[in-house]
Amino acid sequence: MRLELPVCTRCCLCLPLRYGLIAWGYLRLVISALVMVGAEKSFSTMLGLTKTEPETSYKVYAALLAFLMLFTLGDIVMNIAFVIGGHRKILKLLKAYYVYSIALWITTAIIGFGLTSYTVYWFNLQAIDEFRTWVLLVDMATYLAQIMIQGCVLLLIRSQMIKIKKSYEFRFVNNAAECECTMHSEDETVDEEKHEKCEDEMTSITHGTAKDV
Repeated sequence: MRLELPVCTRCCLCLPLRYGLIAWGYLRLVISALVMVGAEKSFSTMLGLTKTEPETSYKVYAALLAFLMLFTLGDIVMNIAFVIGGHRKILKLLKAYYVYSIALWITTAIIGFGLTSYTVYWFNLQAIDEFRTWVLLVDMATYLAQIMIQGCVLLLIRSQMIKIKKSYEFRFVNNAAECECTMHSEDETVDEEKHEKCEDEMTSITHGTAKDV
C-alpha cells in the first residue's frame, strides 16, 4: 500500500506557499541568532568562572556550550541557504534544507522522547502533585507541538519543490513531423542555451516539413 502525501498550495491556509516558507526561514534565522548570542555569553561566563574558581570543574558545561554553538552556527548557515533558495527558487538549496530538516526532525523526535520518558520516570519516584502533573503535561505538549510543526514544514518544503519542478518543464510539439522536444530543468534558472537549441531544432524540423510539402 502506497501512501501519497498531499501537495499544499498555501502556507497556514492563507499565505502564498513560497512567501510563507521564506517568512519561516527568517523566523528560524532570528531564533538561531538569539540562541547563538546567548550561548556565546554563557560560554564566556563559563571561561571566566574557570579562571576565578579553579577548584570547580566546568569542562563538561563548556564542552556542551561549545557543541551548542557549533550546532547553532550550522543551523544559521542552513537557514541562510533556505532563505536564498526560497527567494531565487534554487532547487538544490531547498533540497539540502529539506534533507537537513528531516535529520533535525528525527533527532528532535528521539531526544524529545528520551527526555519525556526520563521526566515520567523521575516523577514516578516522587510524590505526584499538581505542580509535577502540570510540568509533565507542558513537557509532552511542547514535544508534540515541535514534532507536528516540523512535520508540517517538511510537507510545505516538499510541496514547494514539486511546484518548482513542474514550472521548469517546457515542451514543443510538431504534429506534422510527429515529434516533440521536452526539456526538464532542476536548477533555479532555466538554461537559456538548451531552451534556444530546442527551439532551433523544432524550427528546422518545421521548415524541412514545409519544404517537403
